[in-house]
Parts: sequence; C-alpha cells; structure tokens
Amino acid sequence: MPRIGLFGGTFNPVHTGHLRIAEEIREHFNLDNIIFIPTGIPPHKKRSEVIDPLHRLSMVELAIAPYKYFAVSAIEADRQGFSYSIDTVNALQQEMGKTAELYFIVGIDAFLDIRTWKDVDDLLTLCNFIVIPRPGHRFIDLKGVNLPALKDVSAEDLESLDRREILRLSIPLTGRFHLFLEQITPCDISSTGLRRLIKERKGLKNLLPDSVVSYIIKKRLYSQ
Repeated sequence: MPRIGLFGGTFNPVHTGHLRIAEEIREHFNLDNIIFIPTGIPPHKKRSEVIDPLHRLSMVELAIAPYKYFAVSAIEADRQGFSYSIDTVNALQQEMGKTAELYFIVGIDAFLDIRTWKDVDDLLTLCNFIVIPRPGHRFIDLKGVNLPALKDVSAEDLESLDRREILRLSIPLTGRFHLFLEQITPCDISSTGLRRLIKERKGLKNLLPDSVVSYIIKKRLYSQ
C-alpha cells in the first residue's frame, strides 16, 4: 500500500522551508512520496496577491528536481475556476487507486478555517490529515474549531504539544483515517516575507533554491 503525502499550497514562491517541511514529514510518517500541488485559483486568497499558477508550478518543478521522493501535480493549476481540496483528493485517489493511502499536509493557520472549506465533513472521510505548526498560531487554538474529532481532545494535550513536551497527537477520524497534530522543526520563512525581499532587491541566500531565484529574475516576477 503506497503512502503518499499531498502538500498543497500557493507556493508563491516555493522556498527552502517548504522543502524542509516536506522532507521532515516524509521521514516522520515513512511516506513513499510527497506530491506538491500548487493551487490554481485559491478561494481563500485575494487573486491579485497570487501570480499565475503556471509560474508557481514551474518554480516547484525546479525546486524539487534534486529530490528523489518529491513530485509535482498540475491538477489544480490546470483546473478552471477555484481549487477545492475535496475535488483534488477525489481525483488523485481515483488516479492512484484505492490502495494508495493519502496524507493531506496542511498548516494549522489554514486548518483553523477548515469549517469554511467545501464539503469538509466529506473531505475528512477520504484521507489522513497532518496538521503542522505555523508562526503565530498554536495547537490550543484548535479548541475553537467545531469538529467532532476534536471534541474529546484535551486542552492539556494541546498545550503539551505547543510546548513540545509531546511531538504528535493522533486523533481518529473515520475508518482507517486519522488526524495527526505534528510538531516539526520550526520554520519562520514565509512567502509573504520573500515577496517583500524580492521587491526591495534584498539578498535571498538560503531562502530560495538557486534555480527558483534564476526563474524569478528571468521572468521578472514579484518586482515592480
């Protein structure tokens, strides 16, 4: 049974933090592959802030080229209209077959808004979820999310996870699927901050793969 991580995001642009997160999650969960899925038109972001999906797809392709266990999917970049996670998971499950076990990787900042996602109750029956930390957010904030799976999770356990006294909480969803709250190595790199550095023509060493920097310069992305 292949174990596949689905790592979605705008990747606007993809950076070394994304690569580190993907590799760490792959190791933690013994995944066979991580598939990066750049969004097409994300329903929760201003369209003016996100560059053309084909540029973001190309940058991810360049960034992951040296990594044996990483792949990229154009399933959302090629989709007309908004990108919804449930449509992507259903399509990839059909493409890979029912024997593939999917792990949907998402930052806690996005997961806190999961009640606004399309058909979220159905989505949670389709695959495992791995929720990872993001700067400015805590796992204890999940107590405010109205999900049946979180109802019996104690505040003490969430606070212990925030303090890194424990590194994972495994919460049953439906069938064989689980919601994993996972501590990973802190990463403070943000695409928003990188776009600002690019506009200000500041140094990007160790923040972006060299191939991505070259692409941004060649295509004159993010600069005025």
